[in-house]
Amino acid sequence: MVADANRARAVWSKSLGFTTVIGFESDLDAVELLYTSLLVQATSAMMRAGSRQDRHGRSRTRSFRQSFLASFAIRIGQRLRAATEQASEQAAAETGDDRLLPVLAARTDSVREATETMFPDIVSQSVTATDGEGWASGRAAADLASLHTRDQVTADPTG
Repeated sequence: MVADANRARAVWSKSLGFTTVIGFESDLDAVELLYTSLLVQATSAMMRAGSRQDRHGRSRTRSFRQSFLASFAIRIGQRLRAATEQASEQAAAETGDDRLLPVLAARTDSVREATETMFPDIVSQSVTATDGEGWASGRAAADLASLHTRDQVTADPTG
């Protein structure tokens, strides 16, 4: 979700156990910084939620956490897409110039083509969630997550 929102592509190689992210250097820097920040935020929120058991005392922590993380990622993706759209519209309105949008689209196309060249047999897979409480908790945590990768510096008028 973070890669997509930053005009990059992420490809998970299950057999090798790592992800390859394809994109322009400045976009990759943003992806790395934001992904790391969101990973820390998601993990902290999930750990605060603790473990879970069903009514028979069996652990359902794994399904809770899988659902939590899936929901967190999906909601973060929604928030990032909305923020990206708003920033693009604002930039075009402020400059009175719509040339930025075709440039960004061309970059996205370039990344897509590079990804298809590097990974010609890529397959999309869906994510499943089976724990309603985990899903709701993950969504709530994503709504509270900060999408800013750096602390904002503001002037304190009181001194």
